[in-house]
Amino acid sequence: MIRRPGILLLSVAVGPLLALGVTVTAQQAAGEVGFAEEVLPFLAEHCESCHSGKRPSAGFDIGRLSADFVDGPSIGRWLEVVEKLNSGLMPPPSQRDRPTEEQSSAIAAWVSERIAAGEATRLAATGSTSFHRLTRQEYANTIRDLLGVQFEASESGALLEDEDWRGLERIGSVLSLSAAHIERYFAAAEQILSDAYPDIPATRSTDRRTALDVLGGRLGPGEQGLEPNDSLVVVPSVRLDVWPGQVVRVEPAGGGLEFAGRYRIRAQMSGLRPEGGRAPHIEFGVTGSDRLLHEQDLLAPEGGPTVVEFEANLPAGPLQFTVANAVPGPTILTRLGRSLSAKFSSLEKGRIPWQIPLIDENNLPLYPLLIWDWIEWEGPLPPVDTTRAIYMPDTQIQIRSKLEAFATKAFRRPLIAGEVDQYVDLAFAEIATGADPRSAMKASMQAILCSHGFLYLVEGSRERTVNELDDWELASRLSYFLWSTMPDQRLARLAAKGQLRRPEVLEAEVVRMLDDPRIERFANSFSRQWLQLGRVGQFTPDSELYPEYDKYLERSMVGETTAFFAEVLADNLSLREFLRSDWTMLNSRLALHYGIPGVTNDGFQRVTLGPNDHRSGLLTQASILSLTSDGSRHRPVHRGAWVSEAILGKIPPPPPANVEPIAASPSDKPKPTIRQRLEAHRSNPSCAVCHRQIDPLGFAFDNYDAIGRWRTEEIVEGGIGPNPQVDSSGKMPDGQTFNGPLEFQKLLVQDIDTFNAAFVAKLASYGLRRTASVNDRGALADIATASKEHDYRLRDLVQALVLSDLFRQR
Repeated sequence: MIRRPGILLLSVAVGPLLALGVTVTAQQAAGEVGFAEEVLPFLAEHCESCHSGKRPSAGFDIGRLSADFVDGPSIGRWLEVVEKLNSGLMPPPSQRDRPTEEQSSAIAAWVSERIAAGEATRLAATGSTSFHRLTRQEYANTIRDLLGVQFEASESGALLEDEDWRGLERIGSVLSLSAAHIERYFAAAEQILSDAYPDIPATRSTDRRTALDVLGGRLGPGEQGLEPNDSLVVVPSVRLDVWPGQVVRVEPAGGGLEFAGRYRIRAQMSGLRPEGGRAPHIEFGVTGSDRLLHEQDLLAPEGGPTVVEFEANLPAGPLQFTVANAVPGPTILTRLGRSLSAKFSSLEKGRIPWQIPLIDENNLPLYPLLIWDWIEWEGPLPPVDTTRAIYMPDTQIQIRSKLEAFATKAFRRPLIAGEVDQYVDLAFAEIATGADPRSAMKASMQAILCSHGFLYLVEGSRERTVNELDDWELASRLSYFLWSTMPDQRLARLAAKGQLRRPEVLEAEVVRMLDDPRIERFANSFSRQWLQLGRVGQFTPDSELYPEYDKYLERSMVGETTAFFAEVLADNLSLREFLRSDWTMLNSRLALHYGIPGVTNDGFQRVTLGPNDHRSGLLTQASILSLTSDGSRHRPVHRGAWVSEAILGKIPPPPPANVEPIAASPSDKPKPTIRQRLEAHRSNPSCAVCHRQIDPLGFAFDNYDAIGRWRTEEIVEGGIGPNPQVDSSGKMPDGQTFNGPLEFQKLLVQDIDTFNAAFVAKLASYGLRRTASVNDRGALADIATASKEHDYRLRDLVQALVLSDLFRQR
């Protein structure tokens, strides 16, 4: 028996371990394997004889173990226990009556689960006040809504990458603040305010660079260039042929841009697709940045070029525009590609016999080819949001009122008495050194943008004893949950009136926000974090094995998944669609990859799937299949572990150290599949039990290779004979069997409540910005029940979470 309450000692029923002092709480003793009933007797039978007394073996005294997995002193020691049990090193092989593999693995799994639960509880713990730092994307969105400035927070040299916890980037206790962060915030605020309030008023201008400019600016006999004032869609006699994989760099007059801001960019070009091949894919960027300004497939005849137009935020200072034909193709050397003696004018002219031909005997292009005429940029364009002007004072007298207005908006709540004084003092100190009111105001605004009131969502206070959020805190939690930005005027107005916490008002606001275009941020952000889509492309696929793989395909993979989530949300579809569906979202690039005809647009569109398409739900999407691969081959164990965590909500225990890698294919035997090679790996006693739980979840998708293509045979290097046929059958831990991914997905749908509970927990952690703890189980179960009552529909589930007591409390 266990005495209650508090930290409790076991009764004499567990025999010798009572004297060892191993302690356990009632909460920690809960689990599939009871601590008192199984763990302690296991330690007593198999560990006590060596690891107790005055001189315990290896200095490891189990009598000093604490079963407090939250804040106890023995967590590191318990990790050693798990490692030794998983590796089979303990109990030692020489010991008589050693436990079975299943017994050791069950104890190791129970302890691993308690360690993970303890970690979640520590991360979820809050004092009287909770601080949640903005992610860098939330920072950028908030700056745009506050000052109308588009700050590229993910640019190299901007803000540091956010730390994540199992994919989630919003967990307050994980997002640290270091000296390096502060330096970046200081520099970012300085740049933002410089862009918002330039010392010299920006003047709008238009600049154009032609193919002739890129080629050196000299015309040959009979050649005609294009003047900057020529009208659009005029075909010049001097053009630039842009081969697959080639990048053209164009420098503005003066080597860069004088003013930062929003620019309208236009480019004229033709795009030619070879018969049965891909269209040329154009990518616009700027040097020194990995940010993509714009991309699209482009088809336009040689004699009828089109003008591509888009807008992008550009920095002031030196830069070059890049225009790339981002499709695979032949490597082009100068001698074989472009002639140095004659400028390109058309497909029929300018080729020299030894050069690679551009067209076949029927004058059709042999490669995806861009023919580029010119590019121009116009700007900076007038800001759409002009509210930034209201914060800038004209005289010293206005400084306090302007700072109060700015700080109130930036802090997303009413100011505390005297809170703005330090910023007013800073402004007047700047003026005392000779600064004008405008410069002094910018110094104080910079300090506000670097303060905890702006960088953090602060919930609670030492003065408040209630755990419920006030209206201002609720407005921020709701706005950053669904829009990833500060509350808009309506939310702020309701918070100021003290009305937002009223259930009927809160429900109406959730509906309004779900119908707003800004809900796309939630669909994109949550789906990426929940499914860990940031791992797509982490291991670049081997170009020899997968020559058709490119960055456009990689972005399309992720785009399918985020667009799929957005469609489920917009149409209030059931969570079942994530597990099994007869539709998906495709663009032309991904449709080509899947072999699905009829999709010709760059944008994602809903496409009905047939049985021969071999796609259904999330689990057969290329993004999921590739992020669980290593760039050269599929990895069933990784896929199974991902399904266990993302779909079933179960985190597999860590693998034991120093496990031998999967053996290579013998050169003198028939080619084995990875599954067959894993069978030998699973014969290792320290691996068998966990692999029986994980591997079937991954075997279900063995028909898909490392980049998500369907196949019926596995390509195997080494060995003799033909490539083996894929076996995607399996047996679940509960005994149910399946043959192929669709049958496996049917089993997942039949157990929809398990997925529903896992999804609710992940959504709640995202919304609350903290991990779910044991204390949240009842509330999470209530939300899962509400989801079931509404047929697991996604919008209804989001509303149920927001209206729950859990969401409205710290």
